[in-house]
Amino acid sequence: MPPIPKSPLVRVISAAGQAMLVTGGLGYAYYGWYLPVRDPRRVPNQLDPHYFRHFTVVDRQPLTHDTVLLRFQDTNPASPLDTNGILSVDVKDPAIQVKRSFTPIPSAFIADPRSGNTYQGSPAATDFALLVKRYPLASVASLLHRIPVGGTAELRGPYVQWLYDANRWSALGMVAGGTGITPMLQLIHRVLANPHDQTRLSLVLANRTEQDIPLLSQLEALQRQYPEQLSIQLTIDGWSQPDAAEHFITTLPLAVGPISRGLLQQRLPSANASPIILVSGPDGMMRAICGERLANMEQGPLQGILQELGYDSSHVFKL
Repeated sequence: MPPIPKSPLVRVISAAGQAMLVTGGLGYAYYGWYLPVRDPRRVPNQLDPHYFRHFTVVDRQPLTHDTVLLRFQDTNPASPLDTNGILSVDVKDPAIQVKRSFTPIPSAFIADPRSGNTYQGSPAATDFALLVKRYPLASVASLLHRIPVGGTAELRGPYVQWLYDANRWSALGMVAGGTGITPMLQLIHRVLANPHDQTRLSLVLANRTEQDIPLLSQLEALQRQYPEQLSIQLTIDGWSQPDAAEHFITTLPLAVGPISRGLLQQRLPSANASPIILVSGPDGMMRAICGERLANMEQGPLQGILQELGYDSSHVFKL
């Protein structure tokens, strides 16, 4: 019997979920675990789904007043993040034994294009970053915000949250709010880094103000390099200052106000094209766009604007 491959831990395991994946739907459940064979030694700076391991912060970039980008380097020869799908890692606050899941950002998005760098399809295999927003009473996020360069964090993973196959859909839409952009960046990278993947991508990114938009320069660079395959639409609830509109400059289209039915109808692939739409963001946005996930992390019924536009549950996945 051949050995089990050393692949990321997959949380999409139930028989019902597998059947839905085979028939074109989307299964998502936590009823079982696929445990790959891994070296039990607790080696630092190497991701493992079974053990929390210490990772050193090699770079730290404040992006907005409440978000920071922390860069790590996995010392595995082959990156465990190189898997078809959207992956997450757990970060632990050892003081109170609490963990929280984060979606790593590919290293292609770490460099600022304004420094002369542009998006590359094949980034360094071992670099990844976490985009962390500080919330009141959020212990893990607060812990990460305090870690300086050279400090360490305890990480475990990766885990597959959603599986993706190249060219499975002709069009893929994404609606993200705030740090909900991170799983979308993973997916955008996987599609654009594969020259054989012709999937057309549409992203609607919502934030409170223009000052809260993370990785704006990187998003602008992506749009410039892939104008035929990628479409990005920004929205903000309002301006940070009365005169902010006079000074804010971006090459991306920007709408002011809550995400509307008309905007999504214009920017997302039509339900008639049988696309897939991914949604990730704060609870209020999820309720308005597609309905929240259930307490047991199942998808729950499709509601909100996407239901009104004619999409059904086979078209939408909530991250």
